[in-house]
Amino acid sequence: MDIQSLRSLMEIQALQTLGSTDGSSTNALTDNQSIFSDMMNELLGDASTASNAKLSSLLGLGTANADIFNQLANTSEGTLESLLYKGSNAVYIPESVKQALTSSYEHTKLDSYVSDNVIGSTAYANSLAGADQYAAIIEKASATYGVPEKLIAAVIKQESNFNPSVVSHAGAQGLMQLMPQTAQYLGVTNAFDPEQNIMAGAKYLRQMLDKFNNDPTLALAAYNAGASRVTKYGGIPPFKETQNYVKKVMNYFTV
Repeated sequence: MDIQSLRSLMEIQALQTLGSTDGSSTNALTDNQSIFSDMMNELLGDASTASNAKLSSLLGLGTANADIFNQLANTSEGTLESLLYKGSNAVYIPESVKQALTSSYEHTKLDSYVSDNVIGSTAYANSLAGADQYAAIIEKASATYGVPEKLIAAVIKQESNFNPSVVSHAGAQGLMQLMPQTAQYLGVTNAFDPEQNIMAGAKYLRQMLDKFNNDPTLALAAYNAGASRVTKYGGIPPFKETQNYVKKVMNYFTV
């Protein structure tokens, strides 16, 4: 895109801004247009490279940043329209910044959102190593309630990251994040005791598995959001938190 087209787009944006002020008239708008055109002619001139450097300098960026304006000049008209027109929420991002962001994303661990195609991903390898310290209790809970040891460990990983003293903002307690009412219902007297917490959490998981035909995804959804919601929606509830919870735990379980 040539510098003249860029100038025109910037003029449009400026005129839209000037024209939106209270008390503006047709004559005032015409005067503003003339003044702004003169400003653009002074800033940009006819030689694109020199004018880009000049504009960069006037904006306090220095000549080293003139390449930003060269990138703008070479950007498609449709793209610049979306960036410059009044009411747009878009922001111009230089290509070098986009590449840096892309590189950053590629090295970011999956956490807040887990897509369907990463189940069993090596990103979750060795994630259950923290369960080793509770191996004897997990084995006992598994044998008592018929819940896979790895599923118990996966829930602990997601719920507390193997921290027996953690309390959530909602009041859930301990390794498997038992709510006080649930803990009381399951006969727990100290939710921060690893054995009581794991045994009770495994018992509750067993109840959810029995209720939902041994489907671990539905049992996990019920563990997170409540069995009534799983029943109501006929599957995993349409809550982002619950959907991500199920995906994460299943990643830990199946890796």
